[in-house]
Order: sequence, then structure tokens, then C-alpha cells
Amino acid sequence: MIYFAFFLGLLSTCSTTYTPTSHVISNDSVAHADEPFLQKQKFLFDVLRNIYQPSEIDEYRSPIKKWITDESKYRDFKAVSKFFQLFKTSFLQKGEIFTIFNKWHLQQTHLLFNLFYYSIDWDTFKENVVWARQNVNEGMFIYALALSVMHRKDLQGVELPAIYELNPYLFFNGDLIHDAMVRRMHDSEYGFYDGNIRNAASNKYTSTFAVNYHGEGKLAYYMEDIGLNSYYFYYMLEYPAFLGGAEFGLNKDRRGELFLYMHQQLLARYYLERQSNSLGPIETLNWKFPLKTGHYSMLRYWNGIPFRSRENYFTLNMKNDAKLEQLLDYEQRIRETIDKGYYLLSNGSRINIRTAAAVDVIGNMINGNVDSIDQEYFQSFEMHARSILGQSDHYRLVDELWPGPTMHYETSMRDPIFYQYLERMLGLYWQYKSYLSPYTFDELNFKGVEIKNLVVDKLITFFEHFNADISNGLPFNSEKSQGRSTWNYTVFARQKRLNHKPFGYVLTVQSEFSGKGVVRMYMGPTFNNIRQLNDVKKYYVEMDQFLINLVIGENVIKRDTRDFYFNIRDRTTYTELYKQILRSIDGEEQFVLDMSEAHCGWPDRLLLPRGLPSGFEITFFFIISPHHEPSVVQYSTFYSPVSCGVGSGSKYLDALPFGFPFDRELDTGYFVTKNMIFNNVSIHQVSGIKINQTA
Repeated sequence: MIYFAFFLGLLSTCSTTYTPTSHVISNDSVAHADEPFLQKQKFLFDVLRNIYQPSEIDEYRSPIKKWITDESKYRDFKAVSKFFQLFKTSFLQKGEIFTIFNKWHLQQTHLLFNLFYYSIDWDTFKENVVWARQNVNEGMFIYALALSVMHRKDLQGVELPAIYELNPYLFFNGDLIHDAMVRRMHDSEYGFYDGNIRNAASNKYTSTFAVNYHGEGKLAYYMEDIGLNSYYFYYMLEYPAFLGGAEFGLNKDRRGELFLYMHQQLLARYYLERQSNSLGPIETLNWKFPLKTGHYSMLRYWNGIPFRSRENYFTLNMKNDAKLEQLLDYEQRIRETIDKGYYLLSNGSRINIRTAAAVDVIGNMINGNVDSIDQEYFQSFEMHARSILGQSDHYRLVDELWPGPTMHYETSMRDPIFYQYLERMLGLYWQYKSYLSPYTFDELNFKGVEIKNLVVDKLITFFEHFNADISNGLPFNSEKSQGRSTWNYTVFARQKRLNHKPFGYVLTVQSEFSGKGVVRMYMGPTFNNIRQLNDVKKYYVEMDQFLINLVIGENVIKRDTRDFYFNIRDRTTYTELYKQILRSIDGEEQFVLDMSEAHCGWPDRLLLPRGLPSGFEITFFFIISPHHEPSVVQYSTFYSPVSCGVGSGSKYLDALPFGFPFDRELDTGYFVTKNMIFNNVSIHQVSGIKINQTA
């Protein structure tokens, strides 16, 4: 779903020539990891185990006093030397709260990333990682290591454990963690029993503590879903604002446009979930205080400090008045640039903002990333907005922070005001789009192609129990565990989650054209006429996109949700994946590289909103368009079985704008063409709880 998984290319094949990354053994149908790859994978799982305490592994527990200082061991020693200098004077201590939205934390994280990223070979990287594991703040270490693994070319295909297992404190409420610790204290066998149930602790959503006065507590099952929040974290990790330029190539992925579209899709999906719970429209954040929407988080940091809550009718303190003025000034700069239709660079060059391609310029500008046309002038109003809403300060000293949920990517989507902020931020996107002409009839139409019929299976959703492995966040002592390994110790968080029954559809298409076409599938609010569609089109969610080969005559297209392009399945737990690695090293099985552990996609089970027992009506929309070949052929510059393709420039199926044809104002006189079809469907929620063992 959503351009969330433009990153995917799951199990796809590439028709052009490309040399696979090293450490891959492939045959005609599947790729397997070789021994060096498996050793890298094992090391990373080992070094991240029980990250908040000294490693139980002797090799990584012996004190390392120094990082590698040899200049020849780095591809960019100048960048790394800045880390050497700052670490000696001031760096966030272990055990302190970390947030990437603090200016100083961000600076230090970037330098730590440089230490890992510019290490010239695996041995240098490994030694620096072990040193950092012992000496650097845990949250910063997780972020910088995950970022380097994602962007180092020699680590493509290497997977880290799911972020909700690495750092469960940002995904599961404090009462659950406390419950698990108390059980462990009184029962030495807790975590070692056969079967999951006896090793589980029940996790409750914060519904009883959330903003029930305004209704959002009903949505806790969605806003606190670990798959949803993991998705957002991974996207922002792939495209961090402080990385860019020719070296990382993120601009080749239309990063500005993707940033805007990804957030628009997140907002649209949230809107549909609100509608299925009979909640009203999303309010737009207006920065007029007091802000009525509070949020009472039940999360606790590792050090026991609770997340900072925001009271209903929150009033801005005097210290933040200047910050708010600065925020509004940055926002106004963007609005004025959009309205003018151009921007003059310091060298006199004129950037035209009135073109379709300028969406990338606008997105980078709003994101405040290093690929922005003038980062110093436009800054990042996101940083200011999050710190105001999180009642924190991105200029404070590193040890004076008490952040709320909006100060972390992993927790932002738990807070209802985040979506109000998105409404405001995306107002800039729609302001820019309002200056573009509606698509013409010829741009919308596919001459000679007509969708004659659509049949959709019954749509059914349900809640199920699942067990997520949280043992990595719990203290473990091998001596008190009778010498048993931490890898035999597993504690689960047991929680209910939304899922749906797989469904399919059949499109019947009559074609006078023979060749390639692209099918796009959306879901969104129902409407009475095209004028009303103009108002609600921003809440349409892209569910699927795929290439078809049309033949002259009748074409019957059958598709199942298991085939949907943007979706990913559940991840294997940390412990089970580690055991697979060990069995592969011992030659008992082969470690398959097929993206089955992909982090870069939308959770399949959140494809549909909850629905109602009596049925919740939404609209499915399909459009078949000619295939507009992208500037770089899809998958031609990366090996899709082991990579999400970030920075490759070849992730996308075609060159049409993200969200086409809903990304511009609609001309109601001719919008609906024969190559489109709208169909109202009902989502039925069934009662009862089903069982699923893993997240």
C-alpha cells in the first residue's frame, strides 16, 4: 500500500544486465547467502542483543579503549576526524534519553554514522561498532548502526532485527515492560518455558488514558500498531534529512516528491480509519494556543522516565514563544515562494516552481533536507514543530531533555496531533498543486482501453492476538539463568491487532491496444458527485500498482492481496532469525535472500480500515494508464532480492507523478474516462479473536 513500498521489488526479476552484490549465491530461482555474509549477519545480531546492558558475549564484552585511528582505514578521514574531536569533549552519555530531533543529538549521530559508514572494510567497521557498543549512548548507537547498514554498499541484503524488538520501550507501554520484569524477578523459569503463552505479558493499548474526550482513544489499536510505527521509522531512516548529495543519490529517488506523497498517504489512511470509527474530519493544526488535543502516553524510556505527556488545552510556555515565531516565519517563506512561482538562488539562477517536476523542489524544501535548493534559508520547520508539540527543545543541552512522542519517528504516529500537523504541512503541498493545470482528457484517457466490469470478493476484517518478542529490552543475567544463553530466553508482548481476510478482484478490460499498461488501485471515501470527489481525493490511498500486457480483445485481470505490490508480511522474530543464521552457518539449511524480512513496505494486515459489523462503505478506484517508461529502468541499478533500492534511481514502475490522477485539481467536465472505474464496497468487521504467534 502507498508509496510506502516503492522500496520493494519483492521477488522481482530484472531484464537488464546487473552484477549482484557480493556474498550472494544465486541460481535461476532464488539467491542464498554465503559464509562471509552469514558471519556479518550473525555479528550484527550478536552485538545488538540486550543493547541496554553489557554484552553477554565475551568477544564483545572485553573493554576496547579506542576506536580505530589509522587514517588509511577510512574513505573520508576528514569527516571521521570530526567525530574523534567531538567525542573527546562532549557526547551523549549511555543511559540518557536520545532523540534525533535535538540539534546536538543529531550532530553527534551524524558523526557516529560517519565513523561506521566511512570505515574502509568490514574489519574496521566491525571493530568500531564493538567499541561504540561499549561507549556510546544506546539509542544513538541503534540509529547510527541501522543507518550505516542501510546505506553501506557492502552490507546490502543484511537485515537487522525489527526495530520494535531492538528497542521495545518505544513500542510497548511501560506497564507491560514492568509486568515482564516483575515476573522474571519472581520466576527464574520465566522466558524459558516451552510454548509462548507462559512466557507472555499482556499489553493494553492506551485507550483508557488517551484523548477520549476528543475520540482518538478509539483508534489506539491503529495508532499504536507496531507495524505502522515501524514503517514510518524505516522510511525516515532511508531518507534522513541530513544525508544527500551525489554520494548517497537519494535525490535520484524523487525524494522530495516521495516525502510529500508518503505523508499524504499516511494521513489518508488515518482518515479512513477515523471514518470507520465514526469520527469526524481531521482538524488542521492552527498554532493557536491553547491546543485542545492532548496526549497521555503510557510509554517509558529504558531509564524509567515516562514519556512527557501533553495536557488537553495545552498552553505554550514563554520560552517557546520565540520558537513559534521562527517556525511560522519558516513556513511563510515556503508559502510565499509557492505563490510567487519561482525562487532566486544566490547566484542569480531562477528556479521555476510552476512545473510538475518542481514537486521535488517543494518536497525537499518542506523536508528541509540537504538536497533542498536553499537549506539555510528554508531551514526545517518540522524540527521546530515537533519540539513545540513534544514540549522539548532541540537547542537544549544533551542532558536536559524530556521528549514527548512527536520527538521520535517510532512514536509520532501514536499522538493524534501528529496528524493535525500533517494536515497543515500538506496544505503546502496542495497549495503548490493548485497552481498546476488539471490533467487534460488525453492525459487521463488510454485510447482504446475500457474497463467493462469489476468484481471484488467480500471484504472482512477481524482482530487477532499476536506475540511480539520483547526479550531484547529486558535485563538478562546468564549466571542467574543457570548459565543458559540469552538466545534461549524469550519473552513475548501479547496484544490484539487488526487484520483482514485475503481477498481478490477481477477486472474485465476491453482493449483495441496491444502492449504495456499500468494498473493503479485506490481506496477512499464515498462521494455523490465529481465535485465532491475534488474535496475528498486527498484521502485516497493507493493500494496496488502493477504492469500488465494488454492484448487486443477481452483481458481478464485477476489479482489477490497476496500479490499487492506495496505490502509486506510479518517479520520473523529476533530469536528465530538468529537460530536460522546459526543453522545456515552449520550447513543445516540455506539462508534465502528473498526480501521476506523486508523492512521497506506497508504491513499487509493494515491494508483495510477496521470496518463495521453492518458494513463500512468505501470506494475502490481503478485506472489503467499507458506505461510511461521511467528515466532509469526499474531494478536496473540494484539487485532487488537483497535491496530496497534506496538511492538507486530505479525503484519505480513508471514516470507518472505519485498519486496520479488525484494529485491535481479535477476538471469535473471530463474527469471520468473509460479506462477508469469507481466501485463502492463494504468492509465487514467480524467479532472474535484469532491467534497469530508472531508480530
